[in-house]
Amino acid sequence: MFIGWPLVRKEKRYDPKALKDCLVDPRCPDEEWRDQTKERANRNYSKNRNIIRKVKEGSIVVVPRPNEGAAYLGRIQGSFEIVNTPSWAGNYLDLRMQQGLDVEDGKNHHVADVAQGWPVEKFVQIDLPLIPGWLRRSLLGRSTYGELKNGHPIDEDVTAYSVLVGLLERRHSASTHWSLDIEDVKKRLVDTLAGPNAFENLVVELLQLEHPEQIWHHTGGPGDGGIDGFGSNEAGNVVGLMQAKYYAEKAPDVRGSEESVRRYAAVLLPKNPEPTDGTCLLDLDWVANAVLRHWRRLPLALTLRVGDGPTEGVRDAWSD
Repeated sequence: MFIGWPLVRKEKRYDPKALKDCLVDPRCPDEEWRDQTKERANRNYSKNRNIIRKVKEGSIVVVPRPNEGAAYLGRIQGSFEIVNTPSWAGNYLDLRMQQGLDVEDGKNHHVADVAQGWPVEKFVQIDLPLIPGWLRRSLLGRSTYGELKNGHPIDEDVTAYSVLVGLLERRHSASTHWSLDIEDVKKRLVDTLAGPNAFENLVVELLQLEHPEQIWHHTGGPGDGGIDGFGSNEAGNVVGLMQAKYYAEKAPDVRGSEESVRRYAAVLLPKNPEPTDGTCLLDLDWVANAVLRHWRRLPLALTLRVGDGPTEGVRDAWSD
């Protein structure tokens, strides 16, 4: 398990065969660290120093590979280290060449990129759907690494670590039984919806089912002006505006110029954020109850296994 962003000492030349001598060890004393990072501003150096202090023997690392529909989990089995003279350096550069990547190590320090890290006992492949959505959404962002430190949003007995240990030891499996219990629905929503886009689409679908006489569209994305969905009447006049936040301590302020336009603020987590005046709050309770009201016509209900089982019509459609 490596973290990249090696910091070459000011007074040394880069040497891939003596990395402990030419690289700054992120665990060095504060005074040395300040001296070596002065006038070399890069937040990744500080990020490395901070994460190294948190990772311990027994910590679990998760490497997402969404293109494989999987993630790889492994348990850290030793202290942080800088591999001094990597025996695999040539193999690594050959691999980069095969992939059409730069191999100029003297200038770009490719070997050092993968020489800082921790030994891992072994990596175990886990199917991505087995990782709950509240964890999965952190894994699929743009950060090269981070810390999974939050517990389950609505179940205080479940932590990120307990879920990962269960996955690593093959004691955790996805729930597949059909249910119409409101608490099951809430938990499955949190465990399944892995990010803002999925939540926005769900709310638009629910508003469409709640108001069949209206026409609802999803608009979330770059340049959406803060509106993730809008509804119109059959004449094309806007009758509703919706903004959704997967996580927000305060409900978003949905602005509309016409008093006749209904404003909706949808927030999945945490529960019950305070809405602004004149805004209808669609929180986890509302979403879960709406899913129960419309499960027969809601595609996501099949994914969540919400209902009393698929109807014969649904079975026929899936078999076709």
